[in-house]
Amino acid sequence: MLRHSELREAALLMIRRHGAGATIKAGFRAASLMDSGDAGAAAIWVDIISEINRIRAELRSVYTDLPLDPPIAEPEAGSRVA
Repeated sequence: MLRHSELREAALLMIRRHGAGATIKAGFRAASLMDSGDAGAAAIWVDIISEINRIRAELRSVYTDLPLDPPIAEPEAGSRVA
């Protein structure tokens, strides 16, 4: 069993290397290990997939708090707007 920090490191590495395809790549690796009969290693990869999804959820929550549109600048008093 890996420590949480090791799972997080592996998940971050997968995200850096494979971007949006990190979950798919990890899933293929888990399936390959399961097919070869290594259920323990496959379970670790399933944990890595869970951590990838957790990291992505954290990133989404950070960006949902940001405004989508920039603030509108009010014209200064006395200026002419064309």
